[in-house]
Amino acid sequence: MAKIVGKIVLTGGPCAGKTTALVKIEQDLEEKGFYPLIISESATELIKGRIKPFGNQAIKMLDFQRLILKYQLDKEAIYEQAAKLLPEDLKCVLIYDRGIMDNKAYITAQEFDKITKELQLEQLELLDRYDLVIHLVTAADGKEEYYTLENNNSRTETKEEAIILDRKTSKAWNGHNNLVIINNNVSFDEKIAKVLSTIHNFLNTPVSLKRQQTYIVDIDLEKYIISKVNPVLIEQYYIKDEDSEKRLRKRTLNNQTTYFYTVQRRYNNGLSKIFVDKKISAKDFFDIKESCSIDRQIKKIRYCFDENKQYYKLDIYPDLNLTILQVDATIENPNITIPSYIKVIKNVTNDNEYQGYSLAKSNLKRTLNN
Repeated sequence: MAKIVGKIVLTGGPCAGKTTALVKIEQDLEEKGFYPLIISESATELIKGRIKPFGNQAIKMLDFQRLILKYQLDKEAIYEQAAKLLPEDLKCVLIYDRGIMDNKAYITAQEFDKITKELQLEQLELLDRYDLVIHLVTAADGKEEYYTLENNNSRTETKEEAIILDRKTSKAWNGHNNLVIINNNVSFDEKIAKVLSTIHNFLNTPVSLKRQQTYIVDIDLEKYIISKVNPVLIEQYYIKDEDSEKRLRKRTLNNQTTYFYTVQRRYNNGLSKIFVDKKISAKDFFDIKESCSIDRQIKKIRYCFDENKQYYKLDIYPDLNLTILQVDATIENPNITIPSYIKVIKNVTNDNEYQGYSLAKSNLKRTLNN
């Protein structure tokens, strides 16, 4: 039976960044040695299945919320049961895309009381069933230029409605003993970084300061790393596009594979903006790969580990005869340190030629000198 080390809710108003955050959380926790289980948003699932409280053939909002609550309770129970069937050495983290109390934002307090009494539920128990709740404030409140309805077909709110709903959602979680609200007074990347650091604080793992250094290194893998951690096999495919960088990513760990699709635009000032970063199905991955023109591709073997209260990502590029180490300074250890068994050949922190897209150049061959 696996150990469940945390039950974490990610919530917030429309267009708050939950989709991107969930992708980053899953990847980050997996690389840090955890086994994240993602419980998807129940309302979106029902709406996509054509059960909805708006439009043609709409059902009443109260009935819709009653269905969601029942559905979510059953689904959460199934995930907890599944976690108990996993190997005992796994550290499971349950990540909920919205929790039970989110339903309270869509109906009156009296209506929510009615539903919970019908189902013989106590609201305090519904709050306390989760260890940590992270509320992401909608982009409509503070970053209105980024508010969009395009990346979620189930979203219909105007900016004004999004702000109202965001505040109702936050209020619905009042009383939880570990509620963290992350607003828009920082860039989107920093907002996501705050989500990750909040989770790592809760899990008592090193908290990154996002001061990353990148090095070309040499290491005896068999002696120092292979026996300690399982590698993540990563394949990245870059789709030919003049306006933006489109990337397919395939990640395999312990014979389990996940797939991702990213659309990013890089600017002349060195900054970049991610428009899409989502987990996709295997079918979608291969359909996109077959239907698009692949400009370049690259494969790497990633070993993730922590020592000295810092994060290390060791990427092996077999086709390039290249090993790259990325180190994150942390609050616990803000000064970058390199393990004694790793030999640094060159610091390439600010060298764009060692970014994924550049390394994926066709027939790239590189000679490294000490």
